[in-house]
Amino acid sequence: MRLKEYPEIIVDVIPKLYESHIKVFITHLYGMEEQVDRLPKKFCKMYTTQPLASQLLYYLRTRGGNISEQDFHILREAQPFTVRLSDGKRLELMLCAGNDLGNSLMLLVRKVHGGRLLLYYSAVQQDDLCLLMGNVTYQEWIAKGTEVLFLNLQAVDEPFNHVDFEEIARGIYIYGESMKRPTVLKVPLLGYEYLIKRLAQTLTLYGHIKMSNAYLDNYRCLTSDLRQFEVAGYVVSAKVVASNSVDCDAQEKPYPLEKLQWSPVPNRMNLIQLCSLLRPLHINGIVAFHASGNVPPVPQFLKRFQLKYSPKSKGGLAEEQVDVPETQLMHLPSQENIPQTQTQQEQPTLRKQPIVIIKQRQLHFVDYDDDDDNEIE
Repeated sequence: MRLKEYPEIIVDVIPKLYESHIKVFITHLYGMEEQVDRLPKKFCKMYTTQPLASQLLYYLRTRGGNISEQDFHILREAQPFTVRLSDGKRLELMLCAGNDLGNSLMLLVRKVHGGRLLLYYSAVQQDDLCLLMGNVTYQEWIAKGTEVLFLNLQAVDEPFNHVDFEEIARGIYIYGESMKRPTVLKVPLLGYEYLIKRLAQTLTLYGHIKMSNAYLDNYRCLTSDLRQFEVAGYVVSAKVVASNSVDCDAQEKPYPLEKLQWSPVPNRMNLIQLCSLLRPLHINGIVAFHASGNVPPVPQFLKRFQLKYSPKSKGGLAEEQVDVPETQLMHLPSQENIPQTQTQQEQPTLRKQPIVIIKQRQLHFVDYDDDDDNEIE
């Protein structure tokens, strides 16, 4: 994706032609195998963290790419850095990881002197946002607001299903028992490492997962911690092979990928988490590399998290617009339907005393039933 306001910044796409002023930011590698079916003769400068740089460098070398460590600019995760554009402008950027493996990054961009984020980019599932919230620098960056939030909306219309890794692990184990052999997990070489790690941490499959040589070499680029995988004395219950690998026996039927229930494509709950956390002014969809170029529409349930979102009230607009987060609104009980006590009936004069209003303020309460037809941009 090329940023419209800053065309020399490209995110998650490796250009086919080399241009010295182009800066490519890599936040994930899911789908990279399809993207680089033809390798460029010379690579543009790529900016990313050490885990993703090591993984991408290893993969491109196995493909015979003319690439070296000098083609990467290594950045520290959650550490701001400054980029000077060809027109002399300077921007401050930061890459933040959404899980402990560091293979799903988010790109934050703002002006050098600080202030509101110019854009926030997140293209894949961010499973461990709670860990990132403990970072003081990240909190300071998002505290002043976000102008544009770019999200991957490919799965926004799909229903949300909670992912229970223990339940998935039991299904894998039972499938292998029925086949009388270890279950074959055939997944893409890049992008599914977080799922494999979580399965290896379950009680059912801890120490029982074996990775093929090709997948193991790829996984080691992210982390050297392999304690939860194949353990001496443990029976192998599952084997992990890459989708394009020839290590899988033709007679072995792979476990259906959809039954793994997890995907690098962010689900609607993850999208809601990011929108509710950032409360951006605008939300835009990311055009994937293999897509036709049409930007997916932003659904209504995400729009209501925009900072200026306010549905029209039935009684008209308020005299004074008040920005109140929806989570802080409370519906007070109406006084019209409350039965009067005998004391209140005997003292009607007390109820008719004039009330002095110093300043009229009216709050708009959110009525989710009318959101689809009542929206103020």
